[in-house]
Amino acid sequence: MTTAARRHRDRPVRERPDPYAEVTARITAALEAGTVPWRHPWLARGHRNAISNRPYRGINLLLLGLLALQQGYTDPRWLTYRQAASLGGHVRRGERGTGIVLWKPIERRDAVDGEVIDTFPLMRFYTVFNASQCDGVELPEAEAATEFDPVVRAEAVVAGYTGGPPVLHDAEAAYYVPSKDEVHLPSRTAFRDADGYYATLFHEAIHSTGHPTRLNRDGYQTAAVFGSPVYAREELVAEFGSAFLCHEAGIDASRLDQSAAYIASWLKALQDDRRLAVVAAGLAQRAVDRILDRQFDGDDHTNPTDEEHTNGE
Repeated sequence: MTTAARRHRDRPVRERPDPYAEVTARITAALEAGTVPWRHPWLARGHRNAISNRPYRGINLLLLGLLALQQGYTDPRWLTYRQAASLGGHVRRGERGTGIVLWKPIERRDAVDGEVIDTFPLMRFYTVFNASQCDGVELPEAEAATEFDPVVRAEAVVAGYTGGPPVLHDAEAAYYVPSKDEVHLPSRTAFRDADGYYATLFHEAIHSTGHPTRLNRDGYQTAAVFGSPVYAREELVAEFGSAFLCHEAGIDASRLDQSAAYIASWLKALQDDRRLAVVAAGLAQRAVDRILDRQFDGDDHTNPTDEEHTNGE
């Protein structure tokens, strides 16, 4: 055996990063620090790729919104190291990027004739930087935030939910009844403010998208047992979906329950299933799209497009 071959054999095997575990670690770190990533003010709205203007969705919206809050970024535009260079600028020395998720389609081919027999998504990480971390980048000035009334936008979201369930203000607590396809809420005056009311309403509306007449989400065919994996996933879908709708309407959900017990319950659920956050965020994005009557090309996870970030790590 040659010296080079021996060195190659003795080289430690580098473990492949686990994107699911990385996403979960970032969310649990925030929870352990006392911040619920899906219950915070949105410092920047409309997170998107700086070149294509394609919006980030699902788990990427959650991760970038959390980082913007932590770092104080008010510019919602993000780009890769090479994208910054292609625009005549550079990432400032010492700045650290953040990983976002990209689902890359992988083809499985027949061993005999080479024909494609199946396609499956492979989750990968790409590193992006906020536009405010770059110098010399030729981008237009960030648009000034347009003044709007969050209550008006929230009402528009509710009114635009085509074929949604009736919302009844006749209960002491908020809940959705799948068998009757009804959302029940306390009266509006029972809530501390409009933000709390709409965040709660959005949560129950997301639950209703799982009904068999809509998205027919797993867990609605038979009642999910409290504390079961299916129950935990559906609750996180509603939490994430409500957060995405709050982002859409400008609603601040930060004053909803963030007690130690609430945080501890989600820490346990996320630690028990490293895939939970990513899966729930994808299902939540589909639910939001159903309520807003929006359609995006490609799978819900493919944001941004592969071409945008292929050379951008």
